[in-house]
Amino acid sequence: MTNCVIYDFETLGQDVQTCAVLSFAILHFDEDRFISENPYQYKELVDRCHFIKFDVKDQVKNYNRSIERDTLDWWKGQSKEAQKVLKPSEDDRKIEALFPFIVDLYDCKIMKKTYTRGNTFDPILFQSLMKATGNYDPFPWWTIRDTRSMIDGMLLGSNMNNKFIPEGLETEFVAHDPRHDIAMDVMRMQVLTRAIVL
Repeated sequence: MTNCVIYDFETLGQDVQTCAVLSFAILHFDEDRFISENPYQYKELVDRCHFIKFDVKDQVKNYNRSIERDTLDWWKGQSKEAQKVLKPSEDDRKIEALFPFIVDLYDCKIMKKTYTRGNTFDPILFQSLMKATGNYDPFPWWTIRDTRSMIDGMLLGSNMNNKFIPEGLETEFVAHDPRHDIAMDVMRMQVLTRAIVL
């Protein structure tokens, strides 16, 4: 079995060392299933995501994390569905909860690949949060992969963009909901793998 994981943050800024985080989603998947007779379905992937929403006020007060005005303005232009993450809720967790949330789910040392959309944002943000909360990064550095580069490489020579939405999923996708963002990247990799291999 190929052990892979993919994760994504939604944030209130672009400075990975200081920005407040809104939410985080993570998903375990098996690349071997991409070319099986039972490939992933989009809803299955979204439903399998593990999700945590964070207490922003606590981050600002106790960790000096920041909220950037430009990012708040950007959020105003996103869908109402995506904007739900901006509203405080009773389920909001402190950022100290992120480390146990992950290590209780997975044995990160056995992961062969750890995907994010871009290696200069989410993994560095993750390390910043781990340092701030006195934890180590459970994902070995040599497992880190970048879906954007992977998809671009698979699309080489075509006119397609790495943000393409596979046919039939246009109305199901909620951009900037981290569950949907990671599930969609897995679907993109699966669609392209099947087109190349099968």
